[in-house]
Amino acid sequence: MRNAKNFLFGLLALITVFSTAMSGQAAEVKKQDNSLTAKAPIIFEGDDLSFSEVTGEVFAKGNVKIIKDQTILTTDELHGNTKQSKVWVDGSANIVQPGLNLVGNGIDYNYKDRTGTMDAVKGKVDKETITAQNINLGANEVILHNGTVTRCPAQVPDYHISADKIEMWPGEKLIAYNARFWIKDKIIFTLPKYQKDLKEQSTPSSFPRIGYDSDNGMMIAQYLEVPLAGELAVYSDLAYYSQSHFKPMSGFINRNKNYTASLNWGYEQNGDHEWVKKEPEIAFKLASRRIGSSPLTADFSVSSGKWTEGNVSGWRQDYSLYLKGDPIKLNSIFTLDYGTGFEKIKYSYNDSTNNIWRYDVNLHAKPNERLDLWTGFSYRDQSGVSVYQYDEIDVPREYKAGFMYQVDKLNGLGVKMSYDLDKDQVHDLDYTWRRNLHCLEADITYRAKRDQVTVKVNAIEW
Repeated sequence: MRNAKNFLFGLLALITVFSTAMSGQAAEVKKQDNSLTAKAPIIFEGDDLSFSEVTGEVFAKGNVKIIKDQTILTTDELHGNTKQSKVWVDGSANIVQPGLNLVGNGIDYNYKDRTGTMDAVKGKVDKETITAQNINLGANEVILHNGTVTRCPAQVPDYHISADKIEMWPGEKLIAYNARFWIKDKIIFTLPKYQKDLKEQSTPSSFPRIGYDSDNGMMIAQYLEVPLAGELAVYSDLAYYSQSHFKPMSGFINRNKNYTASLNWGYEQNGDHEWVKKEPEIAFKLASRRIGSSPLTADFSVSSGKWTEGNVSGWRQDYSLYLKGDPIKLNSIFTLDYGTGFEKIKYSYNDSTNNIWRYDVNLHAKPNERLDLWTGFSYRDQSGVSVYQYDEIDVPREYKAGFMYQVDKLNGLGVKMSYDLDKDQVHDLDYTWRRNLHCLEADITYRAKRDQVTVKVNAIEW
């Protein structure tokens, strides 16, 4: 066991040193780029240009383009004032800047502060496709009036949200007032105030989810989140299964740029379809933090609550720290990920403690647009035993491999294997058919070693 630990720590140290050198070079290049950007002037282009050095008034007509730092504005005709750093457009114009690509009319825009107003707007705000009667652009916020938001780019989206007012913080969250939820051209429900976290994979879809698995039966679920005050919100994930019946999870959540805190009560299942009931649980998670100038990012979380699983019931405390290295781009095809962490779990049911060390190394390959391949090794070294089946480590030393191949625009096929190195046998072998349903996606998976079938249908990235 000690030799295994020494080998894994040695491997992690070698990867860290290699990655630090690469990260240092990248940081130096980035610093140089930023210094050039900071000195970048404003550039006016057009077929017909006039400018007054005294008043700062400027007029441009025909193939007009304004470039300032990372902002590009294009139109047919505009007038402005360089002393005020403002431009005005009566007709149509396109504004492109980090996280924004908008087309609208009646534009009043400050290219220095990146603030202004636009009418009859269509375009993209981060990953969201939006429309609005008019919008207000802020330095870090976009406000839509009589607007819509979706991640389905079709002219008539499969799903979208419309609202009288939508406040958006790109990459963070949105708040919609008098929100209406649409499937095609039908409103399925409304909320006076609705909040959606826009961070990657942070919450379930805002639209109904359906599915099936052999253990729980048919499933329909709906996640809703409503802001209360400041950063505090109340949420509920309502799920009903034909065999397991009603399994809701609800609570309060406070999201901050430095942490996320929540009070949760209800049912939760793991990847093996094992359920626990939280009655309730308090959880706190720090935002990922870079460790100095190293390539390592730290994730820390702590939780405490009463868990019930079958006849086992008691308080459970969990402390977890995980260090994840920056992905190492080996070449144009291969990327290496690695990490290590420690978790301490205390159980009041039998006054026991389980200390768990974690080590992970994964290699991902993307030889072309259709094919994804991966392989890796995960090791879980524990000093105790869980009192809950939910917590049990099924495969302490696991070799993983798999692929997903996009056969055509609508269909993908994949295989995923989990190999138990201690027992020298295949633990899981999953076959997946992925079917694109326009802006929805269905995964049908057969778990061969368990003789189980799972079906999941979700709005893509929502």
